Amino acid sequence: MTIEIGRGLAEARALAGAHWQALLVYAALGVVFPFLLLSSDPIFSLRNIMAIVSDPWTNRVGGSITGPLYLLGIVLVIVFGAMLAAWNALLAEMREGYISEIMYGMVAGVAYLLAYLLLYLVVALVLVLPVMLAVGVNEWAAASPAVSSIRQLVYSLIGSWLLARFCLVGPIMAAGGRLEPFSPYVESWQRTASAQWWLFGFFLLYNLAFGVAFGGLAVVHGMVIINNAPGSLIETMMSVAWVLLLGTYFIGQLLVPAGLYRASQPGATAAEVFA
Repeated sequence: MTIEIGRGLAEARALAGAHWQALLVYAALGVVFPFLLLSSDPIFSLRNIMAIVSDPWTNRVGGSITGPLYLLGIVLVIVFGAMLAAWNALLAEMREGYISEIMYGMVAGVAYLLAYLLLYLVVALVLVLPVMLAVGVNEWAAASPAVSSIRQLVYSLIGSWLLARFCLVGPIMAAGGRLEPFSPYVESWQRTASAQWWLFGFFLLYNLAFGVAFGGLAVVHGMVIINNAPGSLIETMMSVAWVLLLGTYFIGQLLVPAGLYRASQPGATAAEVFA
């Protein structure tokens, strides 16, 4: 069955209207809580990150990396767990409550995260490593800005295509309460086959729009850091702006795949689902 993107977006709007409270709860769990956790470590301070991005040769961090990596791993588990819990709330035939959804999400989220990392590791080994070895590691690292830009463009196109083919994995897992992610990968590949290029174009534009938004906010934040003292009111407002943008992106990452999953189901429309 061909997935119609318009119908998928209509399904996403219907899900948002029916489950807006759950979306807010899981956005708090998947965005606000991890943001506060990362902010507790100086390495992940927004001021430090922006300073390093603006001038990586002058601004560097020292000390052990073990603690920050451990914290980052915890945050990733929480974020992916919140996503699976939210999809379970959006798509399960009968909701069992927040506690049950979160318990399911934290278990299934780990499996989803590991499968996600494994997928991109395989892609890197198959597509990137042979090219790197062919041209030489030193030449690969010392590539000109033009070559690096082309390389990043190719990676973005491949990433968008993979996202289009596997966008239904999380919703498929959560809708059926599954804990293993591998059969959902196969099912998502099959469901998206006939509409893969439409989905590829959609996700390419979708990611481009959010990329522009994140880049614009980063530029504004950099100017705020340069012109204001640490802890100022405007810098606090920038943190709020980041949370709002990340929360919008998080909710979009939930609703769009969930809507496309609904659209891939035969004979189900938004009006019928919520009648």
